[in-house]
Amino acid sequence: MDWWLRNRSDFDASIDRDLERSCGSKDAYPSEEAARAVAAMNGMASKLFTYRCHYCEFWHLTRQKT
Repeated sequence: MDWWLRNRSDFDASIDRDLERSCGSKDAYPSEEAARAVAAMNGMASKLFTYRCHYCEFWHLTRQKT
């Protein structure tokens, strides 16, 4: 994510808000399987969903069904 922020061509406040909400405040996992494993270990496998972040290209967990 830091690389993306340093190399973007323009500033857009709405993108920065979306970036913070969808990526900056969440743990990043190298694979979907790793993210699912963390959710399962925390007893949240049925309540959390995975998604691949288009900012950092890692996987995050969310409560929203994607």
